[in-house]
Amino acid sequence: MSLKQLVKNAIVNVLNNFHNEGFLSSEFNAENLKFNITEPNIPEKMNQDQVVYNYSTNIAFLLKQYVKAAPFTIAEKVASELAKDDLFVRVDVSMPGFINIVLSPKAFEFVLLEIAKNKHLYGGSYINKTPINVEFVSANPTGFLHVGHARGAAFGDSLVRVLRHAGYDVEAEYYVNDAGNQINILEASARVRYLELFGIQTEMPEDCYRGNDIIWAAQQIKDQYGDYFVEYNETKREEFKTIATKILLDKIKSDLNDFNVSFNTFSSEKKLKDDGLIQPVIEKLKPNCYTQDGALFLKTTEYGDDKDRVLIKSDGSYTYLTPDIAYHKTKFDKCDKLINIWGADHSGYIARMKIAMQCLGYNPDNLDVLTIQLVRLIKDGQEFKMSKRAGTSVTLADLLDVSNSDVIRFMMLTREINNKFDFDIDFANSHDSNNPVYIVQYAHSRTVSLLEKLKEPKFDENVQLTEKAKKVILHLDEFVEIIKTIVNTSKVNLMTQYLIDLAKVFNSFYAETKLIGNEFEAAYALLVKDVQTVLRLGLSLIGVSAPDSM
Repeated sequence: MSLKQLVKNAIVNVLNNFHNEGFLSSEFNAENLKFNITEPNIPEKMNQDQVVYNYSTNIAFLLKQYVKAAPFTIAEKVASELAKDDLFVRVDVSMPGFINIVLSPKAFEFVLLEIAKNKHLYGGSYINKTPINVEFVSANPTGFLHVGHARGAAFGDSLVRVLRHAGYDVEAEYYVNDAGNQINILEASARVRYLELFGIQTEMPEDCYRGNDIIWAAQQIKDQYGDYFVEYNETKREEFKTIATKILLDKIKSDLNDFNVSFNTFSSEKKLKDDGLIQPVIEKLKPNCYTQDGALFLKTTEYGDDKDRVLIKSDGSYTYLTPDIAYHKTKFDKCDKLINIWGADHSGYIARMKIAMQCLGYNPDNLDVLTIQLVRLIKDGQEFKMSKRAGTSVTLADLLDVSNSDVIRFMMLTREINNKFDFDIDFANSHDSNNPVYIVQYAHSRTVSLLEKLKEPKFDENVQLTEKAKKVILHLDEFVEIIKTIVNTSKVNLMTQYLIDLAKVFNSFYAETKLIGNEFEAAYALLVKDVQTVLRLGLSLIGVSAPDSM
């Protein structure tokens, strides 16, 4: 539990007592109140005593509907009761009705000892084991991962880590589209490049993949199988297709591993078909379908879609949607909640998938689809274009060659995923004082260096904390709220911003506080240790290392 939650609980206890006494109307229910506990922002003219308040709340304004009194009057009554709680040393009211709080030493002690006790489990919960499936990346195995995939990989993997820390049973899954027409195109493309390696020139079909990744895959096939595929028949074509797909999927897995991204499961579309899992789903959907011109349509317009969607084409083949519906059913059969992370170009696909799940009897609200905007790669002030088919793709492996996983992941998580992102390699790799990765990792290494010199960390109930120290402690406490917010909103970028702010607050405290030789050196060492714990934990939740020295 966070200190902020303790403060909220104290306020709720006061309000429940007021309700029992009849001060608040019978309609009052503390559970329905969504009040804020924030950093105070009191104009100087309203704070003549220059009191340094730690928290402020707007609760009085929300109580107007339950009592006939002005917010200021309500705030005064609440404040007088709160002042009796040993969490607070002073509770005042400012116009037009804000309650401002000065926390007691006991409150700061709670945070310091909570982190010291829980260590790497701080802010987590190991009670809720709700199963969640998070599917991300899921790039077709027809080429290398590019920088756009890197953003989805960093985001998805970090979200999985945070959800697991919060106590969820998370399945991290990659859906391999290894049965569609794109695999036929891969076979045709790699076959042409393979033959070229034996001096055999054939025409490259117009819709083929032309990137260097296809040339690489063809070379791998030659290295492993020699000229076995020069002579071709239908059996060898299917074998070649399978081998090319596996080679590129293995490369994808290798690059993801280098990027510190892992999955529990790689699910195959081909296996889905081979196991006969698609036709039963179609049968279950048939009450919501009709046939027209030999094709089977799902009646999605009845649920608000702009047109009905084809499941089976007139030639008897499935559309892309059909096996995807079956795949989502397999996920729902294992998990209560699904989170998909798709490229922004798939936004129009979301509604029809939710409708299909509803037709199958699942709650569509339990399918949460997040979309990721494009990434532009900048170097020397110039944009690198990404064009897989033209052979100029900037791959994840290329990016890892010129930067490193820590930098790439952190930088890609500094913005919300629904915003386009410019990744400037030169800035990301710099040790500039404005570089957020450097700021956070350097702050961690500073804690390591300090703890080598300071006394053994130990809390001292007599410690006189400076205002800077209190600010650090309150920011440490915010970590618990950050975890909760990410779980509820999937905004992983909140973690990077939190870590940047914590590093800056800690650096400001360090710059103005003599630690070695301080009367309360051991207690301050505990504060430094707690900062180290939270920095290291926060970085680990976004898959970034916490170096001991820099």
